[in-house]
Amino acid sequence: MDSMTASKILISAFSTSDIIGKAIVGLLFVVSIFAWSIMANKCLSVWSSSSATSKFLKRYESIRSALGMGLYLEELSGPLKNICKSGLDELFVICNVNERNGEQFLRKGILPRKLTQAELDKIRSTMYKTVNHEALELDSKLGWLSVFVTASPFCGLFGTVWGVMATFTNIASSGRIEINLIAPGISGALLTTVAGLFVAIPTVCVNTLINSSVNSLNLKMDIFVEDFLTSLKLEESEGTLDSSKEN
Repeated sequence: MDSMTASKILISAFSTSDIIGKAIVGLLFVVSIFAWSIMANKCLSVWSSSSATSKFLKRYESIRSALGMGLYLEELSGPLKNICKSGLDELFVICNVNERNGEQFLRKGILPRKLTQAELDKIRSTMYKTVNHEALELDSKLGWLSVFVTASPFCGLFGTVWGVMATFTNIASSGRIEINLIAPGISGALLTTVAGLFVAIPTVCVNTLINSSVNSLNLKMDIFVEDFLTSLKLEESEGTLDSSKEN
């Protein structure tokens, strides 16, 4: 079956559909455009976030310092940058560090004193607020894709059942069973199922891939927060050792 034959089949099936069938096909066509626009936007957004996250983690692995990362935030981007910045901003407030001596504080790479558990919990809470904000950004509009995946096949099924019912009603009214009476109605009815699957199949595949990437990013954000706090504890330990040597 070549493309021209397929086009003729679809056009013929659409022309023989009743007003309900045509309305459902038209609705699913609009939904398909909307779904593809969301998928394209989310794929670009998630790919950009994943790329920025990989770059951030690569730099972090080479530095292994929560304070040291503050010197490179300007050249980085993505969710981890925002999370790291929120943690450092909260740390600056706790340690009474202002913008003027902030860079010197970061370059030294050692906390001036040991942080209390309450202060660490405050930094954790601030960072997780940013994590939640970034997670909501990543999840935005994905709910629509789930709705399209669920609703489209049912819309198509409704159109098919309606078309078949209308066909048998016409047969009952005419009192004759002829293929010329049945075939157009059935083909028009089945077109709505095809339209529903045309929306649902690519949407469920792309939606699954996007959700997998989003879940991976969410896990990386959670891990980074705990690693950031652990790094702070190590850096405050170094500060304590240095103070002991001076004494």
